[in-house]
Amino acid sequence: MVELDYHPNLNARSLVSQSSQVIALVLPIDSDVFYQNPFFPTVLRGITQIASDNDYAIQICTGQNEERRLNNLKQLIYGNRVDGLIFLYSNPNDPLVDFAIKDKFPFLILGKAASPFVSLVDNDNIKAAFDATEYFIQQNYRKIAFIGGNKELFVSQDRYEGYKEALQKAGVPLDEKLVHFSFGFMLEDNSYQMMESLPLAELDAIMTTDILVAEGVRQYLLEHQLTIPIISFDSIKPRLDIEAYIDINAVELGRESVRTILQIIKDHKEGKTVCYRQLIDHTITKL
Repeated sequence: MVELDYHPNLNARSLVSQSSQVIALVLPIDSDVFYQNPFFPTVLRGITQIASDNDYAIQICTGQNEERRLNNLKQLIYGNRVDGLIFLYSNPNDPLVDFAIKDKFPFLILGKAASPFVSLVDNDNIKAAFDATEYFIQQNYRKIAFIGGNKELFVSQDRYEGYKEALQKAGVPLDEKLVHFSFGFMLEDNSYQMMESLPLAELDAIMTTDILVAEGVRQYLLEHQLTIPIISFDSIKPRLDIEAYIDINAVELGRESVRTILQIIKDHKEGKTVCYRQLIDHTITKL
């Protein structure tokens, strides 16, 4: 018997099962961030691995503004072109998330959700930032600066909360002069500028909430010939010369997000509503 080079026709399969075999990844408005930040390509690796294993394709949903993104999302849903959505960001009061909730369409958020009834896959960012701050406190550092990303993002808020909790536990007063948040999405440029307003001579260490933030900080220190330990969050070993980093295990975040959305899609077809909230562990790695 001759072995045939057989490949299943996904279009035919989708007609029979009334499934598109497609998952949409919803990007933030400024999609440049998606391509610049190493977190997103690393998450995408995990997403594509599990999607491919389950014969699913990936569709990108984005747009130059909120209205365009919402219209594009509606076309995907009303056109039956996707089975489920993964939001690759988390913002309070997001009209796209609100639409998915109202339409009862299968989705999850890769990050924190405003509602306790929304499925998500995330790290415990409060605990991760607590551990990062405590890492420096255990070295007898007390003047620890916090330089965060966009303050409107849940991830920035949670990491700031973890920073404050670690200081409080150690009896270290919170010094507002050492706390700065970025604005917009040009994190590297913003963090470089924020270094100008820090009392650098007093600092023992710096915690940044994002590797792009860390790049701006590191560049400023290099140009001014300063040596201050930095800890940051990353999904892969950073190319920067920093003290340590919190590995948020982005590949596994991506994998688990697809496993979970596939279960949500299955539940939806069976008329079930289940809220899944999966947390992926982090680790501290000294460089």
